Amino acid sequence: MKKNIIMIISIILITSFCQKKLPPKVSVQFSKILSTNGSTRATAYMASNKIISANGKIYVAWLDHVADIQIKAYDIQNQWWSETVLVGKGVDNHSGPAMTMDNNGYFHIVFGPHHGPFQYIRSSLPYDITQLEPVQYFGINATYPSLIIDAEDKLHIAYRGGPEPRRLMYQQKPKNGDWTDPVELVYPGVDSGYTQYGNPLMIAPDGTIHLGFHIYDMLPPAGKSVGYMRSCDGGKSWETADGEPVDLPANPATPCFIEQGAELDMRCGNIAIDLDGNPWMTVFHNETEPRTVKLWHHDGSQWQNIDLLPIVQKHFPEWEVLYSCVTFDEGGMLYSVSVIQHALAKTYWGDPSLEIVLLTSADKGESFEIIPISKVDPDLPNWLPNIERPFSPKPIGVPSFLYTHGGPGVGLTEGEATEVVFVKLQKK
Repeated sequence: MKKNIIMIISIILITSFCQKKLPPKVSVQFSKILSTNGSTRATAYMASNKIISANGKIYVAWLDHVADIQIKAYDIQNQWWSETVLVGKGVDNHSGPAMTMDNNGYFHIVFGPHHGPFQYIRSSLPYDITQLEPVQYFGINATYPSLIIDAEDKLHIAYRGGPEPRRLMYQQKPKNGDWTDPVELVYPGVDSGYTQYGNPLMIAPDGTIHLGFHIYDMLPPAGKSVGYMRSCDGGKSWETADGEPVDLPANPATPCFIEQGAELDMRCGNIAIDLDGNPWMTVFHNETEPRTVKLWHHDGSQWQNIDLLPIVQKHFPEWEVLYSCVTFDEGGMLYSVSVIQHALAKTYWGDPSLEIVLLTSADKGESFEIIPISKVDPDLPNWLPNIERPFSPKPIGVPSFLYTHGGPGVGLTEGEATEVVFVKLQKK
């Protein structure tokens, strides 16, 4: 009798174990070189969405040498690529595109310049990249577009611009309307000199607009502040993650910052929203030795962070983490495409030792899987990742991503052409 009871318990335990749903595994389905004539910043910058999956296709945008905005489409069922379409021309390697799509399938693309008016183009037909409407111009001294669209097909954009010292600016374009006047969201807190921002936007399924940012100035040269704001009323007003109103423009004294300090040198990547509606953002720390990326996230009550360095060093002990982009799929899987570099490298910008890895987590960062992505080239870096993320309030499936294989060149226009690499993921 005792043996029978033990056998029954064993069968129940084994059956329970077998029926337990294991986390899905992510792998690379395929990778493809989309262009051998890429700009020296072909897939920059992380705040700009460059991949849209819709209508059975994956649409991919990038910057060819020197500043040609290109789009190509992959037919998922038939497994073929369209011809490359030239959307327009920017001015230098800062001209990369930001792309979104409305409820009816029309593309909206913003690109170039580098301190000037943006070029804005809408497609003439839904799901068709070959026919485009005439260019419109908007923005003040604009660079680095981050473009999203809401449920009412209103466009929202954040960018660096305005008078010197440059500020973080925001504009809207209602459906069938004109671009609104620019609103200054963030002032750098210095009265003169060069300033630079990360300015990623994301819109959640409930319509909340999330903005992450860093402030870089020259006193001394460093990114000394990383912050976050959200808008629950379509961009009319802004607040902290705790719901405290933010008086615009925010500045380093405003209570909307996650990390601050004169000794810090930070850059934010992009921003993502988990299934609970909470924001996640990657922050690169250039001042630490070794360098690292913190994956900041708000759990509904406070900010917390996950240091990616020990996760990467489990597999690559002598390497450091430079910067990362992050997204979630509709099942809650977290994806972080990260750039790693050997700790003996002299510079983080375009060093030949830069390589791409993929981190995935099915449990909100409690554990990670890591997949090496790039093929090592001793002479040229693999870097500047850009991952697919929701371009509207709707979630996405398994994302794809881009990166650049090639050097940084010199200045804004000089340098050898690079390779633009597309990677399609799958989950089983």
